[in-house]
Amino acid sequence: MSHEDYMLIIGTNVYANPTYTVSYEVDKDTGDRINLFTLENSEKGLILTAEIRDEHANLIAKIDKNEFTQLNEKFDVQGEIEKGTGLTLIGKEDGTVIFNARITEDEYVAVTEILHIRGKKIHITDDAVRIDDVTLQTVNGIKLHHNFFIGTGEITITDDGVKIKR
Repeated sequence: MSHEDYMLIIGTNVYANPTYTVSYEVDKDTGDRINLFTLENSEKGLILTAEIRDEHANLIAKIDKNEFTQLNEKFDVQGEIEKGTGLTLIGKEDGTVIFNARITEDEYVAVTEILHIRGKKIHITDDAVRIDDVTLQTVNGIKLHHNFFIGTGEITITDDGVKIKR
């Protein structure tokens, strides 16, 4: 990886890969997943693709290769992913940060997102991953914190913890 390639921090772990796809497993038996966001390191910088949903699972915004489309006027968007505090989607009514993608001072990309899928609240930050306010503490079934995973681009959040595909 070159200096311009950002590593992704989710929970307390760091992932190193040119492309990251983060999804949520909606069905344990079939393995069906919903894509939460994709980040790509490119010659043009960091490229983000995501669909952002409110607490009723309504689509409120889309980001397609850094092109932002707002679908709900109850939210404001501020900034850019690689500048200052990053790209942020904020609820106008209560000031809640629904989504933020930013570059940390250590040159990691950190994504904070609060979303609702099939009645579950998923909260992702750079220090924890929570489902319905319960912190997930395992990666592939093992309690792991403050680790680096190299060559891992497919990250799946499940009700039991985080899964990575090697």
